[in-house]
Amino acid sequence: MRTMFAIALATLCACTHTVQKPASSGEPVQTSQAVQAAQPSAPQTAAIVPNAVRSSTPWDDGGGPGVRVRTEHYNLHLAVKEPAFRGSLPGYMEACNNAYATALGPLPVPSEPLDLYIFASREPWEAWTRKTLGKEAGVYLSLGRGGFTSDGVSVLYDIGRVDTLTIAAHEGWHQFSQLSLKHPLPTWMEEGLACWMEGTRQTRDGSPTAFRPWRNFERWNELRNAVRENRLIPLGELLGNSPQQCLEKGKDRLLTYYAECWALIHFLNEGEGGKYHDKLLQLMQDAAQGRIAGRLIGSRAIANPVQRQQAVKTRVGNAVVLEYFNPDFAAFEEEYQRFIEAVAKRGAGDRIFRGESPLTEMSPVPAAPAKPPAK
Repeated sequence: MRTMFAIALATLCACTHTVQKPASSGEPVQTSQAVQAAQPSAPQTAAIVPNAVRSSTPWDDGGGPGVRVRTEHYNLHLAVKEPAFRGSLPGYMEACNNAYATALGPLPVPSEPLDLYIFASREPWEAWTRKTLGKEAGVYLSLGRGGFTSDGVSVLYDIGRVDTLTIAAHEGWHQFSQLSLKHPLPTWMEEGLACWMEGTRQTRDGSPTAFRPWRNFERWNELRNAVRENRLIPLGELLGNSPQQCLEKGKDRLLTYYAECWALIHFLNEGEGGKYHDKLLQLMQDAAQGRIAGRLIGSRAIANPVQRQQAVKTRVGNAVVLEYFNPDFAAFEEEYQRFIEAVAKRGAGDRIFRGESPLTEMSPVPAAPAKPPAK
């Protein structure tokens, strides 16, 4: 069973956090040339077509009035309290799916529709969780507000419009990756991408849902606080940890873990003048085609054969960084640290809130999203 779970912490505004279980939730920033961003795609806008809903029938097991909705890529079981919010969710999830399949793609879209449950409240969610996970349910039930993804099925409950949307986007990536990628990504990358996908934002004025991965003020704020308070997790430790290990040291540690993983994806995508962008895309394609394990086993960048074997089995550590991005880990870490300091500088928050890169040298260049191939 492959399971991820998410918790929403009331101490942060509109913020969700995902924990992954092992495979079985001022002034403009001035930067040096070394941390200039590449010219990335402009924010992707996923149009919501009027006929996103293919069919809709009543759903009576969600703890309140609900509907079972079929869209192109989802089987949605929705019992959220607000009818208008409930009606907007099919289009939102289709926009999320578009981001998953094209933002670092094209990636294969699962051939079967994805199952997503959003219960009306915690009580029916708990009942479903106990029934489905049995003895394993306890760890999820003890985490407070949130949800989880298990074997490609996401199970959430209504915790308010903004938080529910953020969890749905985050868990939706886990759901997509479980069913789309033939080889799982390293844990730090899987969680970082889930946080990156939280940048899918639903608008209230009826305009199309937009994907702006920088627009994640909660992750950025936690990153900034960690920098100011000198509690960043060293990169080697970050790559070697799991969310569970971080949670054992407290929720603050977990929040920092997610914020750094989020920032690391931005670094790989845009940092150092785009130095690692194409390598990131290659890694995603290798995951989709099931080639990561073979590349790690035959890696010349990882001298120790035991380390190569462990990298495939555990999904933690710096092996993927050494093989795909930079065999000089010290140099890579130095680049990453400069990027973090630039992103977290005073005055970056306004740009983050607008969904723009805080790196002032970046000049977005529009690019049409790739059309994802069928799986």
